[in-house]
Amino acid sequence: MRYDESYNRIVITVTEMVSISRRCIAPTLPSDDEEPGAGSADLAVGEELSVSFTAGGNDYLLVGRPRSISGDGLTVLRRVESVPSRPRRAEEAQIRGEAFLLGYMLAVRDSLQGAELTVVYRNDRLGQEHKTDERVERKRLTAFFNKCVSALAIFAAPQAERVSLRLPSLKRVTFPYPSVREGQADFIRACYRALSTGARLVAGAPTGTGKTVSVLYPALRAIGEGRIEKAFYLTPKTTTQMAAKDCLELFAAKGAKVRAIILSAKDKLCRRGRICRTDRRACPGSKMNRLPDGVMELFNLSRAVVTENDIEMIAEKFSICPHELALTYSELCDVVICDVNYLFDPTAYIRRFFAEGGEYAFLVDEAHNLPDRIREAYSAELGEEDLVNIEQSPLVGVMSRLKQNAPLWRSRLTDILYPLVREELREDKEGGLIGAQSLSEIPTELYGLISDIEEAADEEMTSVLYAKDEEAPARVRFYRDFLNKIRSFSEAVADFDKGYRLLVFHRGGSTRASLYLIDPGSIIAGRTAKGRSAIFFSATLQPMSYYSALLGIDGSDKQLAVPSPFDSDSVSVSIMDKISTRYSERERTLPAVSTAIAATLSGRRGNYMVFAPSYEYAEALFECFRQKYPRIKAMLQTKDMTKREREEFLTAFAKGGEEYLLGFCVLGGIYSEGVDLVGDSLIGAVIVGIGMPGLCYERERMAEYFESKFEQGKEFAYVYPGMNKVFQAAGRVIRTEEDRGVIVLIDDRFADPIYKKSIPDLWRSMRYVENSQALSRRLKEFWARVDKESAQNTKKNDV
Repeated sequence: MRYDESYNRIVITVTEMVSISRRCIAPTLPSDDEEPGAGSADLAVGEELSVSFTAGGNDYLLVGRPRSISGDGLTVLRRVESVPSRPRRAEEAQIRGEAFLLGYMLAVRDSLQGAELTVVYRNDRLGQEHKTDERVERKRLTAFFNKCVSALAIFAAPQAERVSLRLPSLKRVTFPYPSVREGQADFIRACYRALSTGARLVAGAPTGTGKTVSVLYPALRAIGEGRIEKAFYLTPKTTTQMAAKDCLELFAAKGAKVRAIILSAKDKLCRRGRICRTDRRACPGSKMNRLPDGVMELFNLSRAVVTENDIEMIAEKFSICPHELALTYSELCDVVICDVNYLFDPTAYIRRFFAEGGEYAFLVDEAHNLPDRIREAYSAELGEEDLVNIEQSPLVGVMSRLKQNAPLWRSRLTDILYPLVREELREDKEGGLIGAQSLSEIPTELYGLISDIEEAADEEMTSVLYAKDEEAPARVRFYRDFLNKIRSFSEAVADFDKGYRLLVFHRGGSTRASLYLIDPGSIIAGRTAKGRSAIFFSATLQPMSYYSALLGIDGSDKQLAVPSPFDSDSVSVSIMDKISTRYSERERTLPAVSTAIAATLSGRRGNYMVFAPSYEYAEALFECFRQKYPRIKAMLQTKDMTKREREEFLTAFAKGGEEYLLGFCVLGGIYSEGVDLVGDSLIGAVIVGIGMPGLCYERERMAEYFESKFEQGKEFAYVYPGMNKVFQAAGRVIRTEEDRGVIVLIDDRFADPIYKKSIPDLWRSMRYVENSQALSRRLKEFWARVDKESAQNTKKNDV
């Protein structure tokens, strides 16, 4: 929905209207976000139909576009994810509802007594369509329209508030702080231009820039001015979600009538273990007959930002699904704070918003993490062992079509894949054959095989959902996992383009196929096309050209490198390039690295962290250092730390002190990103190694691809991802303008120009040091200068 200021009315599509009515009037149907829904704007090519009406004191314009119109008949064509001849109830209810509304609008426009409705269900992955025809009299079409209008009236108060209060206040919203930081004004202007013109922007904004307020401020203004309908603040971390929440609450305290929600995952919200996945009827919140009451109760709390606790409280009070409550309330919000998966993941995206898209702004925080997230979500594997599991599982009945066909499918898969890898096979140490092959095209036979397996799995999944025996829950989980795997592979087949590679592996007599996404740029561009504008931002986007390429930014998009607001003299960066930390050299150089760590600590007592490229190396350094310097308190991050142990580890650094505290951590781990240790909580970081990803078949294919595309294969596959981990870990030291600290990089490869060219501006004063003695002298001089400046500032303040 969007507000049309020129006509003082709310414009709503048939898809939105049916979606709202299904949740409020036909609540026993599955949610379109629980069961994949239909809808794709690019399938509607006919003339637009519209009708005006009033509900709850607001004027509305309902719009829709059928595939075609002929006389008193129309055709609606929509994509489904099930077998078209057996669409899921959610899909059928949504699509037929849209057809009924379009039929009503046609009957009103042409003064017809009824309409011939043709609904075409299409599944692109299966390559199948199914058509249904029915004639519906105008009286029935009118009754359905009125039913939808009554559901829409439930939300009249929120819409009236949005038009009369929220939008005008957001249009007048002002910057919530007394002054704008250096570089921040340029960032805000660039964001506003992108939001206003529908462009995409990638912005490297170092710590201290004020990234969150710099994107939310222009986004709120753009919403108030009607340039965008809604903003999605997308982030992979809870800490940055809280930063967005705090910022919005600050705007609210300054007078902005904003409504927002933190949209948590369903697994996190549900207190009943998601029993709806195996038996929807067993969940007390399955009928959802009080969903509208719950939404309005939540609305009447008048929170600037609705949180997980608010959702749980209202859901429990009305015995409704907390996830469905959160999703429905999010439709009333100006800003939705959520995980990046809710836009970018092919299985988790919010269909009610992104099946067709809208006038949305996507504010993507920690954007440096997005390419790897996309690679993981859109890559898929399928092997002979997956079909063997079907053959051998006791949860699959002997009369099952899946079990009966699994041997044939496995044979077909082997016949397709094995010839592709046969020429690459060699013997391993045990005498078995191993090998791998990379291809840029998918064999035609694989399309038909995947289609057959998916169709059979989908058909059987429908039947097992209604079984009531003791094994039913376990059987549903088994079938769901298998079907999700097949669908992921099928979706990757459908998305397969020049950014993908088909990797075929053979080991232990078994062959498997991996559809590996190397270049996520086109996928990201396609997902952000579901909105009007997208802003990608992070503190570490060096080099900009690398991230722009991976984020799908092209020549028509904008780039911005915001300068750090911190003085380069606030940090001492030293590089020890005479010590090798390559895997083959690590054991030999452990004593030298330990001595360099001790030299770092010699400059000043306080809290430090050491970041190593792996858990094993971190543990080896920890043990070596403790033996040489037993009096220094040291802590170790381990793989199997509990939540409480992780919190205790971080809490130990919360306070600075006169004693030493040294934490041995892992590059790319939980303590190297998203951790705010300001002031004396952390005064130094030692980065051991370059953070380079390990050699593997997939990374080598990535190097080949980007060497061919940009002549930067090694950089894209190894150097830049590794250096980003270095920058993230080093970025824990300087968090505010008052912070002072030291960063020490240990590895001979830091002297290579290929690594040096991505060094951030804040490190302009960095120096290469010959040995630990030189390092100790340099850091003592740095801290002496810091103490002198501090004393001078204190004297000035006293005066």
